[in-house]
Amino acid sequence: MPIAPRRGPIALAYRVLVLPGVLVYLFAVSIVVLAADRFWLVDLLTFAWPYVVAVGAFLTVAALITRRLKAIVIALAGLGIALIPAIDVPTAHSSGVGGLKVLTANLFVENRESPAVFINLLRREKPDIVVLQEATLRWVEAISDAGLFAYQSGPEALGRDSLKVFSTLPIRAETQLKRAVTEPRAYKQPLRLELDRGGKPLFLYALHPETPRRPWQWRDRNAYLSAAADAVKGDLQSAPVIVAGDWNTPTWSPFFRNFLRQAGLASTAGGWLQPVTRFSLKLEAFAYIGASIDHIAVSPDIFLHERRVGPAFGSNHLPVIAELAIPQN
Repeated sequence: MPIAPRRGPIALAYRVLVLPGVLVYLFAVSIVVLAADRFWLVDLLTFAWPYVVAVGAFLTVAALITRRLKAIVIALAGLGIALIPAIDVPTAHSSGVGGLKVLTANLFVENRESPAVFINLLRREKPDIVVLQEATLRWVEAISDAGLFAYQSGPEALGRDSLKVFSTLPIRAETQLKRAVTEPRAYKQPLRLELDRGGKPLFLYALHPETPRRPWQWRDRNAYLSAAADAVKGDLQSAPVIVAGDWNTPTWSPFFRNFLRQAGLASTAGGWLQPVTRFSLKLEAFAYIGASIDHIAVSPDIFLHERRVGPAFGSNHLPVIAELAIPQN
C-alpha cells in the first residue's frame, strides 16, 4: 500500500490557517466598506480600522510565505479594500507656513488631573482658538483665570452640551444650531461662532455628537453631523470655515467622509496610520489603544501647515493641534 507524502508545516498552515483567513478577511472588509453606512454594528468596526488594516498586512505576508498564488491574490484584494476608507478622505492642501493655530480637546468629565497641566500646554502651544468638549465649570474657570484668551463662548453651550471655546480673535456672534431631533433622548446641538479675523469673518463650528454605543445614539450622531454639514455648506459661500471637536466618528467611517463631502470641507489628517486621540485609560500604561475620533476640518481655502497630537493631560483623549494658513483676500 503506497504511503501518502507528508505535508510540510507551510502547506498545512496554508490549508488550515492562511487560505481560510484571507477568505474571511476579504469577506469581512468588503461588508464593512459596502454596508457601514447602513448598519450600526458594521460601522462600529471602523473604530478599529487601523488594527484591521494591520491584520490584512499580516495575512498578506503569511500568504507570501506560503507562495500560493490564490492566497496572495485574495490577501492583496482584501488589503486593498481595507485601505479604501483612508484613501477616500478629502485632505487639506499643505502650506509651508502657518498663521492660525487651533487646538481641540475633550477634557473628560472624570478628569482628576489639575487644570494647571492643561494650562501649561496652552502656554507652550499658544493656540489662537481652543475648542473644548466635556468642559466643567472648574476647568473653564481655571482657564479663564489664566488670562490667555481675551474672548470666550457664553454659558448656554457650556450648560447644555459642555462645549466651550476660547479665542484670541473677537467673537462676533454665537449660535447653537437648532436642528430637528427624532430620537426621544437626543438633545445635542453644534455650536457655531463667527470670529473677527482682522475685520473679516471666520466661521468656527464646535462639535460633540453622541458616542454611538447604542443604535439610537448612532442614528442621532449621524443626523447631528448631517445637520452641521448643511449649515457649514451655507457659510462656505461667504467666509472660511473651521470645524473642530470630538466627533465620536473615526476617520474611516463613511459618515466622516460623507460629512466632508456634504459640507465641502477637507480633513487636516489623512491616511490609515493616524495617532490615536481617544484611548483606554486602563491600558494607558502599555499603549494608547483606541481610535482617532477628534478632528479638525477646514474649508478648501484654508491650507494646513502642521497637524499633530499633543501630550496626555489626565483625559482619555489627547489634544489635536493644527496650524493653518488662511488667505488674506
